[in-house]
Amino acid sequence: MAFPQTHVTLIERLAGGGGDDDWAEFLRDYWEPICRFARERASLSREDAEDVASETLQAIVRNNLLSRWSANRSAKLRTLICTVVLNILANRGRIANGRKKAVREHGGELDRYLVDVAGSPEVASAESVDAFYAAWAEELLDRAIDSVLTAYNESGKGDHVRLLYERICKDKSFREIAGALELTANATEKQFRRAMRRLSERLKELVRWQVGRYSSAGEVDAEFGVEWDRLADYLGRHGGLESAVRRSCRVISA
Repeated sequence: MAFPQTHVTLIERLAGGGGDDDWAEFLRDYWEPICRFARERASLSREDAEDVASETLQAIVRNNLLSRWSANRSAKLRTLICTVVLNILANRGRIANGRKKAVREHGGELDRYLVDVAGSPEVASAESVDAFYAAWAEELLDRAIDSVLTAYNESGKGDHVRLLYERICKDKSFREIAGALELTANATEKQFRRAMRRLSERLKELVRWQVGRYSSAGEVDAEFGVEWDRLADYLGRHGGLESAVRRSCRVISA
C-alpha cells in the first residue's frame, strides 16, 4: 500500500473546511466505530445509532472541534469523538426523560414544554474511552478481514476463505478441513498460518495508513508504534487474533 506523501494531515484539511473526499475519509474511519459504540453504550437500534453518528458529525463541524483539537492536542482524537458521542447520548436521554415528564404532567401539550438540554457536558471516563477504543479496534479488524477475504476471492483463492471460516468460526480440526479441501492436515495448517499472517499484515497496514493521515510527517513512526502496541495489547487481552476473528465471523460468512 502506497503511503501518503503530503505533509498536510487530514485533520488540518478538515480544520480548514475540508473537501468532500476529506470528510468521506473521516467518516470511513469513524462512522462505524461511533455506531458500534453508541449501540453498545445505550442499547440503540442501528437506525438510532446512525442518528447519533450523524449528530456527532454535525456537532464536530458546528463547534469547529477539529480545528480546536488540532491547535491543542491534549488528548487522543478518539477521546474527543468519544466525549461528543457521550454528550449526545446524554442529551438524548434528557430529552426523552423531559418528554415523559411532560406527558405525565401536561398531557400531549409537548410543544409548550421544551426540554433544556444544556448543562454540564459529559466527560469521557477512562472506561468510556476504553469502550470507544474497543469499538474502533473491532471495526478496524472487520475491515482487515473483509479486505483479505476480498483479495483471496478475487485471486481465485476461495479455499483460503473457507479454511478461515471452517477453522475459526466452525472450530473444525485441520484434519476435518483437509478432507474437504483435498489437502493433507499439515498443508492445511500451513495455509491457515499464512492466512493469519496476511491478516495481521493487513491490520498493521490499516493502522499505519490511518495514523499517517492524522499525524504530521515527523510524528508518524512514533505514533504508529504507540497505536500498534496498544492494538496488540488489546488483542492479547481478548484472546489474540484468532479470538478476534471469531468475534467477526459474520464478516467471513457474509
